[in-house]
Amino acid sequence: MKKRKKLSGKPLMKERLKFRIMLEKGYTEICAQWMVERLEQLIEHMLHGHAAIAYKKQNGEFRLAMGTLIYYERTFGKTMSIENIKGAIVYWDVDAQGWRSLQVENFLEWRPIV
Repeated sequence: MKKRKKLSGKPLMKERLKFRIMLEKGYTEICAQWMVERLEQLIEHMLHGHAAIAYKKQNGEFRLAMGTLIYYERTFGKTMSIENIKGAIVYWDVDAQGWRSLQVENFLEWRPIV
């Protein structure tokens, strides 16, 4: 009988996010894994720069936002990482000049803004 290795920290959170995406959207494991990896890259980039983020709002409307996490630690008093995400990613919307969030299962894609 195979023993399952217990996950903790970052690997556990990535598995939870992957499961959430598969459950909410019915996506394959490969697709959900890709989304989690792209979300992790997005967070890492936004900690030091700006990104164009494409996602569907909860009402189904398409949204393309310019976001950053440069001010996250100063505003919330903690660092942002994929381990902190429960179901939504909070980001600073540069155009709206306010904090917004996106549900991980509604994420589509992102690109860096130089």
